[in-house]
Amino acid sequence: MTADGTPKSLSDITRDMGLNMSDVAAFSGLDESTIFRLWDNVEWLDRISGRSLQSLMSSVPGIAEYAMAHAVRKRRDGLIGDLHAEGLTVDLHTLENSAVAQQHLLNALEAALHIVRGQATQKTSSFIARFWGREQDRALESIYSTEPGRGLLRDPGKLFDASIDLAPRLNRRSYSFHSILALNILTHQVSKVTGRLEADLGFEVPGRQSAFMMRGVVMGSLISSDDFDLAERYRRELGATPVYAALEEWSFPTYTRDGRISSDFTLPSSLSLHNTATEVLREIAVYNDAYLYYLVSTYIPLALKRDPAFGGKVRELIQALELRAADCRDRTTRQTCNTLVRRLKGVA
Repeated sequence: MTADGTPKSLSDITRDMGLNMSDVAAFSGLDESTIFRLWDNVEWLDRISGRSLQSLMSSVPGIAEYAMAHAVRKRRDGLIGDLHAEGLTVDLHTLENSAVAQQHLLNALEAALHIVRGQATQKTSSFIARFWGREQDRALESIYSTEPGRGLLRDPGKLFDASIDLAPRLNRRSYSFHSILALNILTHQVSKVTGRLEADLGFEVPGRQSAFMMRGVVMGSLISSDDFDLAERYRRELGATPVYAALEEWSFPTYTRDGRISSDFTLPSSLSLHNTATEVLREIAVYNDAYLYYLVSTYIPLALKRDPAFGGKVRELIQALELRAADCRDRTTRQTCNTLVRRLKGVA
């Protein structure tokens, strides 16, 4: 069996184990006539029933691994071909060597196909909305990344343009929970790479959708531009606009799966932010100073109101902030970090 899922017959898979048709039939409990029909056919996986496949997987070493690898490769090759037809070339080396699960990456490539085809449908909104979550986001990030060795597409420029074109059309076609999430996800990914702000996206939408889109754009822009003024404007906006604050509080816990993704954008009154704390600690360590200022001035104080124990990680939070503040260039950010640390030490 090859690890990459290259088509192989049953006889190819079992040959090195010294198993013949009768052996496979005996171990699996299947009729020898069934094994005979599949034995030399490299397309046997398309012809076997689910129950028979389960019998083979549980009795013959290598069948389960081959079935999974073959299914992944078949879907991968189909997506690569479809994307190539749309003018997008997949970096196969990056795809095969990514630390992100292949299934997540293939889902991201399928999302790219929906986007570049400009399919402004409810199905597209629903599919893109499924990328609200840490692992899914890592996969989607890879199709927009321009970083060599990280980006799945050799030149994602066409995807950027298609995303900006698609987002407002998704909103016009279907004002729904999924369209709100999809719009946020698209604008976040584009702004994270390009640094474009809301005004540059060329469209406006009302209510929660506008607020959530703004958050996606701001977060992406902060990550890409290290813009302290933007972080401060966002902090002031949350203080003046309750819907922005509510969406900000909802975002991290649902993204990390501490809380259930709810269409009314509410959280339970009692909620431990364990996964959120882990993600925030990671972000403190890896993101720029402007994003750090957003965390210490805006999100972390909001999170502590929801969960004063911060998922049981208050001590880790203190240590992370002290370490990061020592190297922070911006005076206001350092002072904000130190003020938060003093507050945390009072409850730790």
